[in-house]
Amino acid sequence: MECTSLTYISSTEALRQLMLSKDKDIVKISPKGYALSNGVDFCCVGLESNKGTNYLVQAYGKEARELYAEATMMVNNANTVI
Repeated sequence: MECTSLTYISSTEALRQLMLSKDKDIVKISPKGYALSNGVDFCCVGLESNKGTNYLVQAYGKEARELYAEATMMVNNANTVI
Protein backbone atom coordinates (compact mmCIF):
# COMPACT_ATOMS: atom_id res chain seq x y z
CA MET A 1 0.00 0.00 0.00
CA GLU A 2 1.38 3.39 -1.01
CA CYS A 3 0.90 6.38 1.29
CA THR A 4 1.39 9.90 -0.01
CA SER A 5 1.34 12.98 2.18
CA LEU A 6 0.67 16.43 0.73
CA THR A 7 0.81 19.75 2.56
CA TYR A 8 -1.89 22.44 2.27
CA ILE A 9 -2.62 25.69 4.12
CA SER A 10 -5.91 24.30 5.45
CA SER A 11 -8.03 21.19 5.37
CA THR A 12 -10.71 22.95 3.30
CA GLU A 13 -8.06 23.85 0.70
CA ALA A 14 -6.95 20.21 0.61
CA LEU A 15 -10.54 19.05 0.16
CA ARG A 16 -11.14 21.56 -2.65
CA GLN A 17 -7.95 20.50 -4.44
CA LEU A 18 -8.84 16.82 -4.18
CA MET A 19 -12.34 17.44 -5.53
CA LEU A 20 -11.09 19.44 -8.54
CA SER A 21 -10.29 16.31 -10.51
CA LYS A 22 -13.99 15.29 -10.56
CA ASP A 23 -13.10 11.60 -10.19
CA LYS A 24 -13.55 11.53 -6.42
CA ASP A 25 -16.60 11.22 -4.18
CA ILE A 26 -17.00 12.07 -0.53
CA VAL A 27 -17.95 8.80 1.13
CA LYS A 28 -17.80 9.74 4.83
CA ILE A 29 -18.05 12.87 6.98
CA SER A 30 -17.75 12.89 10.77
CA PRO A 31 -21.00 13.82 12.54
CA LYS A 32 -21.67 17.52 13.09
CA GLY A 33 -20.33 18.66 16.45
CA TYR A 34 -18.06 15.63 16.87
CA ALA A 35 -15.37 16.22 19.51
CA LEU A 36 -12.46 14.24 20.90
CA SER A 37 -12.47 13.08 24.52
CA ASN A 38 -10.53 16.24 25.46
CA GLY A 39 -13.32 18.43 24.05
CA VAL A 40 -11.49 19.55 20.89
CA ASP A 41 -13.71 19.62 17.81
CA PHE A 42 -12.67 17.10 15.15
CA CYS A 43 -13.77 16.43 11.59
CA CYS A 44 -12.68 13.70 9.25
CA VAL A 45 -13.74 13.53 5.58
CA GLY A 46 -13.17 10.35 3.59
CA LEU A 47 -12.98 10.38 -0.19
CA GLU A 48 -12.65 7.62 -2.77
CA SER A 49 -11.55 7.97 -6.38
CA ASN A 50 -13.06 6.08 -9.29
CA LYS A 51 -9.82 4.07 -9.37
CA GLY A 52 -10.36 2.93 -5.77
CA THR A 53 -7.79 5.22 -4.12
CA ASN A 54 -8.84 6.44 -0.68
CA TYR A 55 -8.14 9.90 0.75
CA LEU A 56 -8.62 11.26 4.26
CA VAL A 57 -8.75 14.93 5.27
CA GLN A 58 -8.73 15.75 9.00
CA ALA A 59 -9.05 18.96 10.99
CA TYR A 60 -9.27 20.12 14.60
CA GLY A 61 -10.92 23.06 16.37
CA LYS A 62 -12.37 25.90 14.29
CA GLU A 63 -10.92 24.36 11.14
CA ALA A 64 -12.89 21.17 11.86
CA ARG A 65 -16.15 23.14 11.81
CA GLU A 66 -15.11 24.80 8.55
CA LEU A 67 -14.19 21.45 6.99
CA TYR A 68 -17.53 19.96 8.02
CA ALA A 69 -19.40 22.90 6.45
CA GLU A 70 -17.40 22.69 3.21
CA ALA A 71 -17.77 18.92 2.86
CA THR A 72 -21.51 18.92 3.55
CA MET A 73 -21.99 21.78 1.08
CA MET A 74 -20.11 19.78 -1.59
CA VAL A 75 -22.21 16.68 -0.94
CA ASN A 76 -25.47 18.68 -1.00
CA ASN A 77 -24.47 20.41 -4.25
CA ALA A 78 -23.53 17.11 -5.85
CA ASN A 79 -26.90 15.63 -4.86
CA THR A 80 -28.86 18.53 -6.39
CA VAL A 81 -27.12 18.47 -9.80
CA ILE A 82 -29.51 17.19 -12.45
